[in-house]
Order: sequence, then structure tokens, then C-alpha cells
Amino acid sequence: MRYCRCTHCLTRFDTTAKPAGNWGAILAAEGPTPVWATGLQQSGSAPSVDIVFVHGLSGDRHTTWSAPGGAFWPQWLADEFDHINVYLAGYDSSAFAGILLGSGASIQDLATTLADGLISRPRQADDIILVTHSLGGLIVKQMLRRCADSADSRFLGLAQKVRAVVFLGTPHQGAQLASAFDVILRPFKSTASRQLAYSGPDLLDLNNFFSNYAVREKIIVRPFYETEKTHGVHIVDRVTANPNVHGAEPIAVQANHIDICKPTSDQAPVYLSVCELLRSLPSRGRSLAITTSNAITETDTNASARPAARQLSTIPDVAHTIPTYPTVDCTPTTAIATPAGVTSDILEDFAYFTTVAPDDRRPLDKKLHDAGRSYQIKDATRRKERFAMALRRHIAQPSAVTRYTQLLGDVESRFARHVRRAISEGASLSQVDHAIQSNVLDPCVQQFSSQGSEITSALVDNALYYLAGNCHVSWDA
Repeated sequence: MRYCRCTHCLTRFDTTAKPAGNWGAILAAEGPTPVWATGLQQSGSAPSVDIVFVHGLSGDRHTTWSAPGGAFWPQWLADEFDHINVYLAGYDSSAFAGILLGSGASIQDLATTLADGLISRPRQADDIILVTHSLGGLIVKQMLRRCADSADSRFLGLAQKVRAVVFLGTPHQGAQLASAFDVILRPFKSTASRQLAYSGPDLLDLNNFFSNYAVREKIIVRPFYETEKTHGVHIVDRVTANPNVHGAEPIAVQANHIDICKPTSDQAPVYLSVCELLRSLPSRGRSLAITTSNAITETDTNASARPAARQLSTIPDVAHTIPTYPTVDCTPTTAIATPAGVTSDILEDFAYFTTVAPDDRRPLDKKLHDAGRSYQIKDATRRKERFAMALRRHIAQPSAVTRYTQLLGDVESRFARHVRRAISEGASLSQVDHAIQSNVLDPCVQQFSSQGSEITSALVDNALYYLAGNCHVSWDA
């Protein structure tokens, strides 16, 4: 037995059972509630880190993290670290099941509600660590997406505070993803769960966002997966638990899907890993400046260790307007992390192709406009970004990085040898397009496709526009 140490009550509760009566409804209606160190009703000093627990389906903010016998590890963290605040975030699990099954509110609604609850807390720290279980990880990823895309400076500020995310049995990807959802949702609507739309393109799109965002913002990601079956099914394995973030190696836990988030002692691997994360989290000493335009900029006292702050801007609809072009540098694609495990030659070529070339530094839309290809601007921009996303998504796979780098080299070489000559000789647009198709796209598809690992002309086309975006290729003389 333990006591709830939230600001609203000192109610005694049994950590081995679900709350009775309407207590679950009260939890769902509250914002994140703090867990104070034993004997205290508030933190004794200004916290430097907030650690927030977000549960999954069929759980709540207390029982999800409680092992039989009363072991409640959020309390252990509050007792062991005097520089942190521990919070328990909750929501209506059955409503979340309805969301995933296509009814009720949206997952975006839950994500926004969680974000608003975190923003509204008193005594907030500058850094946040999020600990999630199962599908609660999807809410956190969606919350980060909503915040990163928001025009509200409060939400942008919250996104920039997140330093680490711990995923305990969260299904991210893999061939078993649909079956994982089916088992998790079975207590709710087994028939509808087999038709779960969220295991399709929407989830893949969310995964792509998070893998890119985590690398770009240098968020520490700790994924864990269970080794034991739950009701005869292995719900989240090593492949499904992989968030596809460079450096985030899935860690095995000898537990099932229900117990993976319930350490039974302070020597349990999950608890020790989170403790190590708290101790090793580097200080970044930053301050956030809110501008009158509702945008947010970052002043970092440790600027040498972090990238420059992002500049928020709007992109004009190039399908309706042709912009004017002052003298500007070529706009590079979002920076991509350095891959590991590849040969020095590939690493050198990778750095070359993912860095803006020093000559002809016109932006992609300018190059196309000058070549009489303004009608391609919108599609070209999208294709360039799609290839950049593919690079970031496979950054932790040396074989994939090698293949993409070799493809970029072949596309650049073939374009320079065959297409540039046609352009310099005054070829028409259709003749240039024919040269690209016959001398670049088709040969690259044939060269880089193998049995069971085919590539498409679209991928080669995306690589071509990526090279143009980084100022390695142009269509005019």
C-alpha cells in the first residue's frame, strides 16, 4: 500500500489493483499529477529535469507502473533523485482504443491535451524525459509532432524541452505490427482491430516524422522490448520495437508485454537504465526567448555542442506563384547525421553528397525556373524531401547507407556524362527528359536492383532532385 502524493489528496491506494468506483474517471480528467519524495508534498528545490510517465491501453497512471507487492518505481525515482520532478500522465484508455479503431476523438486530440497539461504545470524544469508504455508511445510521438508544427510558442517551447523518450514495449514498425495491434486491442473490439487503419500509412508517416525529428533535435531514445509471450503471443519483438532512430538500439527485457513496465526491484534493468539516463543527461543551460511574432528562438550557453536553433518559416505555394530570386545560397536539405559502420570511402562520398556544393548555389526552385521547368518545382521539392527522409530513416543501417551513397554517385556521374552534354548542345526539354530516362533512371534501376531488393525509377528520380537541392546538379547551361 502507498499514498498518492498529488496536490489534490493524500488518498491511500492499492498499487496492485485498478482504482475502484469513479477514481479512474477522475484520473482521466486531471492533468499530470506529481509524485513527491517520501514524506514531502512538494519538491524541496528547483528541479532540473521533469520525468513524465505515459501509460498504454488497459492501464492508468498508477497501476501501469505498479508491480505485485506494491513496487512503484516512479516513487523510487522521486526518492532517489532530488533534482527531478516525477509526473504521472493519464487518459481514458477505452477512448484511446476507440480512436485507434476509427471512432471517438482523434489521437491528435489526446496528444494536444497531454501537451497542454504539461505546459500548464507549475514549477517546470528546463528538460523533460518521457517514459511510455505500449501505445502510449504513439501519443508521445504525436504530441511532439503537434508541438513541433504548432504556431503556438508554448507548444514549440515544450517540444524543445524534451531531451529523451523511453519506449517500453511500443510497437513502431515491422511485419508483426498489425498482429501486435490486434492483440493489444483484443479486449476492446477484436473484429474491428483486424481492420485497424492505424497500422497502415498513418503510423508509418508518424514513424518517419519521429525518426527524423529525434535525430535532428538530438533526442535520446531508449527502446525496450519484451522477450516473453503475453497470452501466447509475442506482442513487441526486437524488430517491431525499433523506432528507426540512429543510435537507438532496442534492449531486451525478460518480461511480457504487461510486466515490461513494472520493475520489481531497484536492481531491475529498466529502472537502472532510466537512472543512468538521468545521471548522464548532459546539461545544456539554455534559455528560451519568445518573440513578438509568436516564434521561438534558442539561446544556448553550450552552443558548440548543439546545432543552431531552427528558424521557423512558411514555404510559398510554388504551384501558384513564381518567387523572385535575390542572390542566395543553395538551400540544403535538413542535416543528416553521420552514419556509422561504413567504409571510409563511402563515408567520404556520403559527406560530399549530403553537403551543399560550393558552386552554382541556387536553390532548387531557381534552377528549375531558369531551365524553363517551373511546372516541376512543387513535385521536385517533394521528391527531394522524400529522398532525404529515406536517408535519415536508414541512417543506422550501414548496408542501406552504402547503397544510397553509391546510387547518388552513379546518378551524378551519369547526369554529368550524358545529360549535361545534351543541355550544353541546346537540347529541348523533351530531349533532356529522354536523356535522363534512358541514361540515368533506367540504367540505375537495373544496376541497383536485385532479387527481393528492387528499386524504382521514382527512387532514382528522388535522388536526382536531392542532388539538385544540394547544388550538385542543374538543368540549364
